[in-house]
Amino acid sequence: MTLKLLCSGVERKAYRVTRAALLALLIASCVPSTPTVRRPSHFADLVYSAAAQKYQAEMERRYQARDVSYVLPLLNYGVTSLYGRDWPEARKALTAGYRIDEGDVPEAAKFYQWLVVDSRRVYRLAKRERELVHLYLGLAYLAEDDLPEALVEFKKLRLRDQGASNLPAVNFYMGWLYEKLGKYDDALLEYRPLVGTAAGWQLGADELVARVESLAAGTLTPDTGRVELLVHVDHQEASGMGRVRLLADGAEVADIAPALDRFDVRLTQAEQARKDLQEASAEATRTGMRCCGSVLGELLWPRHGAQVADLAADLALGKEDEDRDYRYWGYAPVAVAVLRTRVPAGTREVRLEFDNADGRYIGSCVYPLAGDRRRSFSAGGAQFVIAGLAREFYQY
Repeated sequence: MTLKLLCSGVERKAYRVTRAALLALLIASCVPSTPTVRRPSHFADLVYSAAAQKYQAEMERRYQARDVSYVLPLLNYGVTSLYGRDWPEARKALTAGYRIDEGDVPEAAKFYQWLVVDSRRVYRLAKRERELVHLYLGLAYLAEDDLPEALVEFKKLRLRDQGASNLPAVNFYMGWLYEKLGKYDDALLEYRPLVGTAAGWQLGADELVARVESLAAGTLTPDTGRVELLVHVDHQEASGMGRVRLLADGAEVADIAPALDRFDVRLTQAEQARKDLQEASAEATRTGMRCCGSVLGELLWPRHGAQVADLAADLALGKEDEDRDYRYWGYAPVAVAVLRTRVPAGTREVRLEFDNADGRYIGSCVYPLAGDRRRSFSAGGAQFVIAGLAREFYQY
């Protein structure tokens, strides 16, 4: 009898618990759920300020942490400052970056007080990365309408690597600068190699040559009804490399091919072999020091020999992270797209519409050409628009 009563009591309790759970579930189902806000599928602007602030802090943090790749966020900060139209900061960061790469830290320290003179080995820029630093410095000087200094930076690019003469973007910008400075023979030397190439077709190299020849002969008729516009787009991600449409006050003007130039910043085979050998040698030395240090460490501090050995190796060789060669500049573009065209005088704004590599529309950005909201700059009598295309910059 006692067992039967006990069982019935358990059953009643289980019933009450089950009923309460079902009631709670019913009540919960009646409460309106929090609405899910879906992010738009297309971005409506490209914003660089947050990325610039992030890399400004990151470059100092890495330096203080003795991370040899601190030059990379410094360069990222320079490029995002350029995209964000902070020309002085862009020039300062990019100049300090290549000074550090050259080993001239005292000169770089003139730009940033947190840099101090030491013999620390730093990340070494790849050939194309060095070229990009001078390309962006040239654009930064252009943004301040300083054409002679811009030309100096493109000349430095050529001096650093004669192979740069095979980069269409370099031919185009140097030809444009010589044209604007009235050095028509030099401009033709830059433009003519583009004729008959895929990049030359994108840029209208035949028209560029004909224009400069007319300028040299004094026979060019000014086009007073239209203004010159140059558009420069950096594709940081291969997935985003698609067609770019240019519209002026809503009217379609031209399509921009996704790749005038491609920039490969990976290690060459020789660099990779040298890097592997250096890392193997460093690892062997570190392992030997740890083995010897652990034996001595046990004698000095029993049961803590391994920690003593690691500390000794870090003091002698630097922390293990310092020996890593991070071959990655985050905003070294996969490809560069450039367009030179003309838009009607009085155009208020231009709009860039972007497709991804699959041909799907992913977003757009508007660039007012005048007023307080202006996002272009003037150089050599032309309007310039520069855009960097990466997911980090998309604003929905």
